[in-house]
Amino acid sequence: MVRRQLRVLSTLDVARTQLYHFMAIVVAGMGFFTDAYDFFSVSLVIDLISYQYYDGQMGSGVKAAISGIALCGAVPGQLVIGWLGDKMGRKRIYGVTLVLMVVTSLASGLSFSKSVGKIVVTVLCFFRFWLGVSIGGDYPLSATIMSEYANKRRRGAFIAAVFAMQGFGNLAAGIVGMVVSAAFMNSRKSNADYVWRIVLMFGAAPATLTYYWRMKMPETARYTALVAKDAKKVASDMSTVLNMHIVPEDETVDDLARHDQYGLFSVEFLRHHGVHLLGTSACWLALDITFYSLNLFMKDIFTTIGLLKLHQGDDRFKRMIHIAALHTTLTLCFSLPGYFFSVAFMDRIGRVRIQLLGFAMMSAFILCLAIPYDHWTDEHNKYVFAVMYGLTSFFANFGPNTTTFIIPAEIFPARLRSTCHGISGAFGKIGAIIGVFGFVYAQRHRHIRSMMFALVGCNLVGLVFTLLLPESKGKALEDITGEMEEPPQPTTTKQRYCYTFL
Repeated sequence: MVRRQLRVLSTLDVARTQLYHFMAIVVAGMGFFTDAYDFFSVSLVIDLISYQYYDGQMGSGVKAAISGIALCGAVPGQLVIGWLGDKMGRKRIYGVTLVLMVVTSLASGLSFSKSVGKIVVTVLCFFRFWLGVSIGGDYPLSATIMSEYANKRRRGAFIAAVFAMQGFGNLAAGIVGMVVSAAFMNSRKSNADYVWRIVLMFGAAPATLTYYWRMKMPETARYTALVAKDAKKVASDMSTVLNMHIVPEDETVDDLARHDQYGLFSVEFLRHHGVHLLGTSACWLALDITFYSLNLFMKDIFTTIGLLKLHQGDDRFKRMIHIAALHTTLTLCFSLPGYFFSVAFMDRIGRVRIQLLGFAMMSAFILCLAIPYDHWTDEHNKYVFAVMYGLTSFFANFGPNTTTFIIPAEIFPARLRSTCHGISGAFGKIGAIIGVFGFVYAQRHRHIRSMMFALVGCNLVGLVFTLLLPESKGKALEDITGEMEEPPQPTTTKQRYCYTFL
């Protein structure tokens, strides 16, 4: 059945790039800055925690728990908060996730216990689980809000720009780690307890600074019109955002409300979007197995190769600086450029092509790392290893790490968009958990080379499932999802003038 498109949504789709677009990128992006900082900063401080509470002999199981507990929290966070975003509104739940993120970031650094020692790590894991819940919830909300605010011409670049803040959060983790460690360089070794706490607590700062602006943003027009069915509210909100008068479309919104709208567990959803949900979930699962295992255990990989030389008797602050410096260098040289390429080319090349390219190139570079793995420890070869490792990160970010975030925010109906994004992301975090514990097992049994071959297989699985996904470049969200279909009409001179003005 053909349904008439709302004028307010058409106006958003063809609106020129304005200040509110950049405000939405910054506000949503700061959440992702915090997400990345919190996820990856723990891999920098885990060495200090090991020396502080385990005399440098932390077991692989404890290491996996500290590294992966936030990922475990992200799974229910994405599922539950993604669903709430569709039921209660993106804006309302957005504020809840931000408050939870700030509180748990601070609590992670304030993890104390009367029994000083290993119990502190247990308390830390408790708070990092709930931190993971808030981070997981931020994924579907940030993506959905940005996709519903953006115009169709630059939507991919805008969502990619939000996700690119992950790179800056990753960079900030390395810089903060180096600065705090340098500040305590000549102090007592016991002050290492302050260093890891300060590094973890810093993650609360950017989220706190954006709380006011998150609460000031109006609800997205697509949620208000297509889900809440409030014509007057959407006209009022978008008149302020677009700085133009918009007339309420009560009749059109009422017409939408009279139509049956299928739910997630329906035959209609399975027929229209079942394959799409399978594709987005499988691709995210495959990608995160590779992405998180390589990033969270970067120190261990480079120590094995010999590029990062850490010895048992080294000063713990110097060790922290060396680890953070390597992390920062790889982020600056490879990860950040990958995000920038995604922003620049997402609306030119298209999401599906970029995802196929990324999976293919990641497979190729990991194969180059795995096949001659035993030869990389040579003094000259290890630098080539670092470059190829960095290029793997580049094509993850200029590839499926970005596109798996974008595509679910575009191809599902407004009433299910946040939920389906949360389901897709939850499968991704399940993949990340598999990657973390799989890498720990491989490291314990000296099977890192075999693990790399397994990562190649994961990338090839992602490449195959990418073929199930539709291309959404340059299309209105309602055209992609089939919520609105308007028959082609001849464009009058007056209409052409109005669209040119917009």
